[in-house]
Amino acid sequence: MSALLNLEDVSKRFGFRNILKDINFSINTGEFVMLIGNNGAGKSTLLRIISSLMKPSKGQINFRGTKQNDNLLEWLRIMGNITHENRLYSDLNSKDNLRIYGNLYGVKQLDSKIDEVLSKIDLAHVALLPVRNFSSGMKKRLMIGRLMLYNPEILILDEPYTGLDQNSFHWFQEYLQQFHQKGYTVLMATHQLALGLELATRVLVLDQQNIKYDVSSEGLSVERCCALLEE
Repeated sequence: MSALLNLEDVSKRFGFRNILKDINFSINTGEFVMLIGNNGAGKSTLLRIISSLMKPSKGQINFRGTKQNDNLLEWLRIMGNITHENRLYSDLNSKDNLRIYGNLYGVKQLDSKIDEVLSKIDLAHVALLPVRNFSSGMKKRLMIGRLMLYNPEILILDEPYTGLDQNSFHWFQEYLQQFHQKGYTVLMATHQLALGLELATRVLVLDQQNIKYDVSSEGLSVERCCALLEE
């Protein structure tokens, strides 16, 4: 495995408040890393910084050995993310939302690929309905469909299971497993510890503005993860 991302002393302040302080870790190509932490620990802030949606107050991120900002277009090309903001166009329908992203990423045979994705995420029956009429779970499925459409090489996921029903859990878990089996990389923050441990190769625990634990997921239980969060 080779280093895909390397964080060096990444910190974030809002006013006089430290959210993150001197974060240091690397992620290798092909790893599935689960990020856990209590509410307010700074997980979403960290993922937004890694996704380049937010600038750190200090420190830097290296992508494939160079500064992320120096290779930003390549980073954005291979990165797919799910954040708390859905970034969907509410006045457009599912097909048009996917078409925008498909054109942006140069997806070939776009119309047939859109139909295939809508079928997989069980939104084909509402393909022409404006997204503003969707439930939160339907919007989340469309966000996942967007990832399926343009096939990134690394996923940055912030609570991706939220809003999904049990059936959606199943196919989304299969998608993540297949994605990882291709040798691609995942960094996922989730409170769904059991689902995360089914897939993760490594667990990071964020606490007190820093990475408190960085451990292999092998043999790690939900109970032990909870204990790490409480220590």
